[in-house]
Amino acid sequence: MKTLDSIIDDVFIKEGDIYSEPPKNDQPTARGGITLPALQRFYSAMELPRRATILDLKGLTHEEARAIVRWLLEQISQEMGLDAIPYQPLRLFMLDFGYNSGGALAIRWLQRVLGVTRTGNMDLLTRSLLSMPAEAKQWRYMHLACLYARLEMVDRWTDAPPNKKYEEGLENRIHTFSLLRVP
Repeated sequence: MKTLDSIIDDVFIKEGDIYSEPPKNDQPTARGGITLPALQRFYSAMELPRRATILDLKGLTHEEARAIVRWLLEQISQEMGLDAIPYQPLRLFMLDFGYNSGGALAIRWLQRVLGVTRTGNMDLLTRSLLSMPAEAKQWRYMHLACLYARLEMVDRWTDAPPNKKYEEGLENRIHTFSLLRVP
């Protein structure tokens, strides 16, 4: 089963553990997929009086990047309101979704699965549906439905160039959250 530490490990597998720049990625990224805006956000939160630069991205060690990724994931979880999701596999899947695609987009796809208005926020209606008592089997179904919804989003986004090249990698990323036992 996934944990926050395994999500962090996976980030370095899925996003890379080296600096890369366009055209390989859509923007310059450090280890763990850290972008300049994300690094600047970290610097600001740590009250470091400086601007993040490409040289900073290039110079991050694995340990530094890991600490930043952990901090970013904790911030994303808080901003998305993921504490409202009692089922850990779904909560961690949504955390990865938010890290990769943005929190509001991830929440909109969760809201599609729940059949409620898509606000992109963990609003009162979304929270109330998530807080309803449910058997473990029902949470498992919701988890699978969210995986499918994300696969549909990726499929639509990668139907044509230039995004087609990302399809296989994004689909594989999503499949790593599957709870299905396949011999």
